[in-house]
Amino acid sequence: MSFLSETEVENLTIERMIFHVVDPASESPTFLAEVKPPQCVDFFVERVKETLRGAAYEFLPGAGVPELLYRALPTSDGDDDFIQVSHDLADRFKDKVKQDKRLAPGVLMLFALKTTGNVQLVTVIKYEHQQVVSYSYIKDENGTPVLDADGNPVPDLQTLVETFTKDRKAMQKSAVIRFQDYRKSTKHKTPQSSVVVIDHSSGRYRDATQHFANFLDIKRTFEPIELTKRLEDAAVESIKANKDEVPAEVAKAPKRFVRTAISRLDGFDFEKPEEFLSTVLQGVSPEAKILKTFKSKLANKNISTEAFKFEGATPPAAEYRRVVTNEGITLLFSAGHEENKNVKIKDEDNGGVEITIRSTGLERNDELEKMPKIPD
Repeated sequence: MSFLSETEVENLTIERMIFHVVDPASESPTFLAEVKPPQCVDFFVERVKETLRGAAYEFLPGAGVPELLYRALPTSDGDDDFIQVSHDLADRFKDKVKQDKRLAPGVLMLFALKTTGNVQLVTVIKYEHQQVVSYSYIKDENGTPVLDADGNPVPDLQTLVETFTKDRKAMQKSAVIRFQDYRKSTKHKTPQSSVVVIDHSSGRYRDATQHFANFLDIKRTFEPIELTKRLEDAAVESIKANKDEVPAEVAKAPKRFVRTAISRLDGFDFEKPEEFLSTVLQGVSPEAKILKTFKSKLANKNISTEAFKFEGATPPAAEYRRVVTNEGITLLFSAGHEENKNVKIKDEDNGGVEITIRSTGLERNDELEKMPKIPD
């Protein structure tokens, strides 16, 4: 099951947005005024859509963050704690990262979103950019930041967007949280939630950096061993469904070839599924039917947006071996026959091959009019 349907993704809107400046060099966050009504919505909705292609995460047992974020959504009577939640979240971020000078200054953003039906979401984004700290406020003619009724500076959204557009990598960390079966009332218990995360600062496989995971109290939904197994199953099922498109030897032993490919590669990138499938099949066309099947199988196994390091899969040991000589002699035997030295194959200096068979006796010694059919 996907995090959001295509229809839900296309109808995403931002209902509330607020940003706060967080700087490791400062003792506390700089709280900004809520952006009312939300501005530059199209730009930020696109950032949310990018996050939806992130990895699946879940909150740790006993985590308080889901309840905190749930409070940001409106109740049935129209009340909510959106602004207070944003302050608590910024304070929590500062508390978790302490004075870690490796973290770039920037802004912590909180969005409340909705889409078709009764779907409500919360997005938390950490933009990292030094210029954001210095030039993100609307100022009066004297250069003094304009304040709202609560004394919070009003952020200059256009300046922020221009800054982020120039440096797309500034959006380092982002999480979207969906609360299942949203029916919020003032007495409603926090429902189950789903989380997707992208952390561009964490390397190829986009695991949330430790401080971001600690901040949100989250862990990856699937461990690398489970992800590797799901990928293996998706690839094997795709091969079996498209035997006419794959080499004959791959069709006969799909699991062996898939596991061999896994053993040769470091990991899987969901944005380049053709690279993995090409390793398995010794090449694959971008228009191949099996590639479309493979993408569908990845989605069915809930790993269509997962990038991960391989772990746990090893190529299965061969059970049987077939040798065919230039003279047309065919020999079939098991791995155990070689281990017990019943069969020995030795290369000769002249390019020939010496095959030795040792046995306690012959079970059959028939004369035949024609050669029996040998399995492929």
